Amino acid sequence: MAHYDHRGGVGPHVRRQVESVAAAVDRMIVVSTAALTDESRAWLADRAELVERPNYGYDFTSYQVGLHRAGLAGDLTSYDEVVICNDTYVPVTPYDVIFAAMADQPVDFWGLTRTERVAPHVQSFFVAFRPWVIGSATFRRFWTGLDPLSTRRQVIMQHEVGLSGGLHCAGFRSGSYFRETDSDRRLARRRVRWWAAHRPGLTRTRAGLDTFRDRAREPWNPSAALADRALDGGRLPYVKLDTLRFDPYGLGADKLLTYCEEQLPDAFAGVREFIDDTAVFYPPRPTEKLRPTPPALMPLRRHVEYRRVP
Repeated sequence: MAHYDHRGGVGPHVRRQVESVAAAVDRMIVVSTAALTDESRAWLADRAELVERPNYGYDFTSYQVGLHRAGLAGDLTSYDEVVICNDTYVPVTPYDVIFAAMADQPVDFWGLTRTERVAPHVQSFFVAFRPWVIGSATFRRFWTGLDPLSTRRQVIMQHEVGLSGGLHCAGFRSGSYFRETDSDRRLARRRVRWWAAHRPGLTRTRAGLDTFRDRAREPWNPSAALADRALDGGRLPYVKLDTLRFDPYGLGADKLLTYCEEQLPDAFAGVREFIDDTAVFYPPRPTEKLRPTPPALMPLRRHVEYRRVP
């Protein structure tokens, strides 16, 4: 598990995540790039094998360090599965439930969610690998050849998409715990269209209309487009902190957090305070800023915004 906290702490949702993972696995390694407080260091070391390293290379470098600590150079294939995950989301479904549900699925590696954005891939904040994948030359080559990258986009393109792409090319099959229904897909498509209408760079020209149409056909990120499915009995087993911080599709993240606090009070205890306390470290990303909603679109908002699940 990759961990980072600007303040050197361990957030309340992260503590619950560590305890839930530790209860479901045989061995847990936490790789932290934070300047940990004494209390945080002691708390983590009491529940997992703690590795501290300098803060560079994003989560994939922490994954690499953890895998080497676990025995990448030796034999990790004795484990039923090997999992990499990070602390960028609020889990809402116990990990033992997730592992049990995926145990008999005919896949070689899997995550909490998959997306078609950029290329089909398992989202890298949680990926589980079967032993035969761990033992493959493709898997070992990826991790032994991994170089630290300096930008988030590079990590997504080369590491996140690259990991799944390399394994797919080697013939391995991927899957995910979250299964989208036809209703989910119809709603996600409407939300992508809403997002497309709010992204900068649109003009009242033929070229602007073509740009809108292209954007409206883009694949979605389920972490944003279907975030409120976490309220549907935990079908989506997490809520990403970035969704709550930045509302990337403009669907009402403030309301989503309120709904989560109401329906999932144990999972979200302290999350709002954590987001507020760390907001200064997470300024809005200029490239992801959305335009204000045009008046003509306001009546359509109720058809796309995040909603409660009865």
